[in-house]
Amino acid sequence: MKEIILNKAKLKDEELTDVLEKSRIVLRNDNDELVFARFGRVYMLPGGKIEEGETPVDAVKRELMEETTINILLDDIEPFAVVYNYLRDYEIEDGSLVNRLVKTYYFSGYTSDDTIEYFNLTKNEKEDNLRGFFIDIDEGIELLQDYNKDNPRAAYLAVETLKVLEEYKNLNNEEE
Repeated sequence: MKEIILNKAKLKDEELTDVLEKSRIVLRNDNDELVFARFGRVYMLPGGKIEEGETPVDAVKRELMEETTINILLDDIEPFAVVYNYLRDYEIEDGSLVNRLVKTYYFSGYTSDDTIEYFNLTKNEKEDNLRGFFIDIDEGIELLQDYNKDNPRAAYLAVETLKVLEEYKNLNNEEE
């Protein structure tokens, strides 16, 4: 498993005031396209927060089923990468600022589904029109490179996702 550390702010562990763990997935279909999610004006790989008592695998399966009803086959029950993303003065939902570490486990998997349906979205996901779509990996990379630089969430997720997709491509090139 590749560890990717993103710490542009040069935060030290003792400066952290918040830690959040997430699970996401690089999910491909029969056409070798990936599932991307658009939430507001932010692009990301599908997944979300790990709830108390859940494993990273449980979380990624739950998030996908809740948000898209997509059934998946994981390539492995171990993540291929984990990202430690240190964010200084990150604004959370209540408007306060935290020094946050977002630790995200990235899995890879496959789906034979070719449509995405929405049933169990949260209020925020509905309001911000969460949508998933299939996209060629290189087109996805291009989309991420043109992220909304004015949105801190878009910026950190774009940088993180680009690093993860680079690692995913490297792993797949080694296997061929």
